[in-house]
Amino acid sequence: MKIATIGTNNSIRARFVSVVLTAFTLGTSPLHTAAAQTVSGDALPRANFLQSAKPNGSTVKGGLSIQSPGRQSGLNILHNLAKVSGSVERPSVRSGAAGNGVTGNVLVNDPTLDTILSFPGFLPFEESSQNETSVAVFGPHVLVGYRSTAGAPIVNIGGNLFYEHYLISAYSISHDGGRTFTSGFVPPTPNILSNFGDPSVGVDRAGHFFYSSIGAAVVDGVGHIAVQINRSDDYGNSFSTGVPVALDDGADKDWLAIGPDPKIRSRDNLYITWTRFKDSTETADELWLSRSFDGGATWSSKPIFKPVNDGVNSAIVQWSNPVVDPVSGRLYVPFTHYPDVLDADNLRVLVSDDGGETFRFLAFNIPGAVDAFAYPNVMPGTLSDCGSGPTGQGFRVVLHQGPNIGGGFNGVPRYRQANLMVAQPAAAAFGGQLFIALHTSTSKFFNDATAGSEINILYSGDGGVNWAPPFKLAPSTTSDLHHVNPAVALAQNGNRLLVSYYVQQFDERLRTDIARLHVDGNHLRVDAITNLSSTAFNLPPSNNPLPQPSDPYVTVNYDLVEGSCHVLGEYQSIGVSQNGDASGPIVAAWTDLRRSWTSPSDSVAPGTHSQPDVFSARVDALVAASR
Repeated sequence: MKIATIGTNNSIRARFVSVVLTAFTLGTSPLHTAAAQTVSGDALPRANFLQSAKPNGSTVKGGLSIQSPGRQSGLNILHNLAKVSGSVERPSVRSGAAGNGVTGNVLVNDPTLDTILSFPGFLPFEESSQNETSVAVFGPHVLVGYRSTAGAPIVNIGGNLFYEHYLISAYSISHDGGRTFTSGFVPPTPNILSNFGDPSVGVDRAGHFFYSSIGAAVVDGVGHIAVQINRSDDYGNSFSTGVPVALDDGADKDWLAIGPDPKIRSRDNLYITWTRFKDSTETADELWLSRSFDGGATWSSKPIFKPVNDGVNSAIVQWSNPVVDPVSGRLYVPFTHYPDVLDADNLRVLVSDDGGETFRFLAFNIPGAVDAFAYPNVMPGTLSDCGSGPTGQGFRVVLHQGPNIGGGFNGVPRYRQANLMVAQPAAAAFGGQLFIALHTSTSKFFNDATAGSEINILYSGDGGVNWAPPFKLAPSTTSDLHHVNPAVALAQNGNRLLVSYYVQQFDERLRTDIARLHVDGNHLRVDAITNLSSTAFNLPPSNNPLPQPSDPYVTVNYDLVEGSCHVLGEYQSIGVSQNGDASGPIVAAWTDLRRSWTSPSDSVAPGTHSQPDVFSARVDALVAASR
């Protein structure tokens, strides 16, 4: 199998060679025998996070971080391998669950996997975060991919903590239309014990499920960050060993799209777009595409957009979200292109009618935009200091609960209950219709603390030649100030558009809503908006100050494996049948915080608070009601 080795980081390369990665092999390490008491010469990643080196992070707008927590955790693992020998001390293990809390909707992840791992003299590891959902449906089979910190067991060797393995790419599968689920983790690539999340799932017309994520891979004794794919041939009961799609130490934010080839209509093509940060300074990047025409067995990769800093547009792009029109096979790739100094980010859309061989930009022709191919959009939220340190997320735009607790770098606000926001579009296409959902600030100015946010839908009925005026789906009001993280799906052969999103209420709690829109020629009409989550919920303590002598700005999540301010994840999802018809259930999945978790007294956030889980709901009835 040919694998594209696109970019390497010399520091990562040196560390992998020095610790001899052949020792870091699934099934050969003594730690994978439950009764093992000693190890000798194993290469394991450090879990002593405050002693770990933090990789560089890409920033825009003078310091706003745009690196995903998944990529950051991957670089942390690869930067902090150590060769270890000695006795193995296992943690005391207990649960922090404080009551079931499951009413109304379906709990997707297995809560028994959430644990508190404790060692004398160390902060407890409360591995209990699930977020960032992606859904695929085939008949009664419903696959939900998500990030989970419950796949990172820890041991103490010689007074230092190490991960036995670090599997963050989780999934749950249902064979009864989303009524019940069984949970697991997709396997990593050969000869390594890690994957890092950023899940995107899909299914082809033959019922093969695919799971794309950020992982790692070893080639010729050298390790790299990798875009990884796993395939299931038994409707999600099991997944293959991970296949490295592309090896690139700069890889971030993969997204999978599956659909018919525009010429060979019986063949489904697999497309994965991703961001490639070009060098260790991460001041420029590129948008890349990987393609497979043989069901994920082999892949080819190439850049499809190389931005140049021209003084108005920066050299940074991120948050691509490809989608295939199942009627024509046309591939759309919407993504965010950041400006140098302007308040508005720019949505751009690449389109290919030849299976990803060539691309062109769609034109929006917005008066006052930087060019004809840019759609300006101001990202909502408040700039916050989400901390330094290995799991700190730097300056981020957040939704928050509670007051500014102070102590942020250069006086930037810091909120203990915070959820970081990104500028990721959501897209769906069918029969020449293209829909793109954005969350948008009500202000023209970035970081306007007085502004609310709304969901806007961009719609073209002719493949992007002409665009209807932006459709304001969920306006900001005094009772519901913020509306963020939209997901979209098409039903009834493109005649009904479903849009789900988070709502922050006047009391600062959050809920999820879902809207059904009727597609009528060049116009959209709201048929219904209803609550998706059966209850509202609070954010957990995700940004807790933990100042160190060398760095007073360190913060950590209550769940030390998760990044600071990372709670809901960067997206939610709605799954419909691959052809957009009524051949399967319609299932929405999102991050939900209704269940309670009790952190121990030695935690950075002791006491009872919310925890992130994945919940789902069947929304077939919402569509059926419109027929």
